[in-house]
Amino acid sequence: MLRYLLPVFILALSLSSCVGYQKYEAALADRDKLQTNYNDLEQQLETAQSQNKTLREQKTNLEKDVAETRQDLRTLQNRYNQLDKANEDLLKRYDRMLEQNEKMLESSSDERQNLMAQLTLKEQELDRRERQLRELESEIKQRETETEALRKSLVEREARVNELESAITEKDEKLKALRERINQALLGFSDTDLTVREQNGKVYVSLSQNLLFPSGSKTINSAGKDAIQKVAEVLKNNPDIAITVEGHTDTDGDAAFNWDLSVGRATSVVKVLTADGLDPARITAAGRGEFYPVASNDTAKGKAQNRRTEIILTPKLEALYELIGE
Repeated sequence: MLRYLLPVFILALSLSSCVGYQKYEAALADRDKLQTNYNDLEQQLETAQSQNKTLREQKTNLEKDVAETRQDLRTLQNRYNQLDKANEDLLKRYDRMLEQNEKMLESSSDERQNLMAQLTLKEQELDRRERQLRELESEIKQRETETEALRKSLVEREARVNELESAITEKDEKLKALRERINQALLGFSDTDLTVREQNGKVYVSLSQNLLFPSGSKTINSAGKDAIQKVAEVLKNNPDIAITVEGHTDTDGDAAFNWDLSVGRATSVVKVLTADGLDPARITAAGRGEFYPVASNDTAKGKAQNRRTEIILTPKLEALYELIGE
């Protein structure tokens, strides 16, 4: 029964090691999405500002028209008052000259009627333009409110984007610094036996079988133990780094045996790391068997590359996930 349950358990452990990377990819996607939203809001702000400028120009033109209409109204009112006074004077001074006065009065009355009609039209036009001006003022106020809301939203989104970029940059800088420290700690080891690389937001320390184990064995030799202890010394000073140890084999031999061997080798490396003072809660051990090659198993050189144990270092992304969740 144990023989059948063990592969299932190992597969579950292997799947869990991918969760951190998927969350990191989601963080990058959210950052890009926020950047896109930020660019859209900038465009909306520019459009709103342009519309606001046009409305202000219309308001200025209407105010000018209203002023001119008011001036015309005052002129007509003055003219009307003058004619009205002239009519009254004519009635008093030429009361005896009825025939002439009637003709003059008739002429003046017609002009008065015309002026009254013009005055009424001007007053109606003034009322219409004043209503239009009030509507424009109300629209401008609404536009200004919308523009301010857009500006505030833009500022908030820009701050979120900056926070996410800052968190991602800080994470990348930590990874680079960690890679450099591990490279310095492992100077002197052959490049064919030990490599350190940064990939997909993680640092991979790859140790060959020749460096760590005799063929088919899970027991770490002295050179391999020395390399692992040097890595452990660096990781002690980086408590915010999660550690996954993965064992890999070539395709020689039975696949089930290779599974067991890869898990056993990963566990052996974990034991050295924890014995050197690392918190076991930070470490995950996983066996990949022959199913995650980095080279072809058709050549001796490719098989040698596939027989490896990788210490995978991942920054803890809880702070970044909290920013995304907000």
